Amino acid sequence: GAGDLAFTARIEMQEAPGGSTHYRAVAMHATEAACSQHAEMGFADGWGAALDQLVALMG
Repeated sequence: GAGDLAFTARIEMQEAPGGSTHYRAVAMHATEAACSQHAEMGFADGWGAALDQLVALMG
């Protein structure tokens, strides 16, 4: 089920020069298999698209 792909996300934001923000997201999966399955499902692309949408909303 969906619980098999559960993960913990750590989001770090730090003020950067010029009024910008450094953003770092770390996804921690319980197992290597869950991490691999998420990767195969396009996890990184989806996460990136969500961040792009957030930046556009804030801009």
